Amino acid sequence: MVRYRNGIDARTGRPLSGRAHLEQSIIKIVMTIPTERVMLLDFGMNPTHHIGRNISAALAARFYRDVIVAVHAYEPEYRIRRLQLVVLDRVGALGVLFEGSYYPEGRFGNYAIVEGVDLNLPLSVAELRGVA
Repeated sequence: MVRYRNGIDARTGRPLSGRAHLEQSIIKIVMTIPTERVMLLDFGMNPTHHIGRNISAALAARFYRDVIVAVHAYEPEYRIRRLQLVVLDRVGALGVLFEGSYYPEGRFGNYAIVEGVDLNLPLSVAELRGVA
């Protein structure tokens, strides 16, 4: 029996489990600015110094590096295989397509159980909160 991680949805207060919990965890990591959490000052990354600038190959490479370092440091259940910046709507809102491996028991050091999980996350706080 797989021991999926459980938690609470930050928007609705309802229980979360498995992939939904993983997706929320990755969103929290990517959208949290370091020093924002009192007991975890290193937690997260700062996407704001990448967003709003002209996209170049160098900027994309720095963004990918920052995302991979942050997610691998704080999410033991997911390993990124591929990242890609994607356009989410006709207006040009950007998102990140994550392709990777989900290890439901990775927090226990068990990497024998693996599922392929792709996530498409918007880089807009309004979209993440369901406002847009």
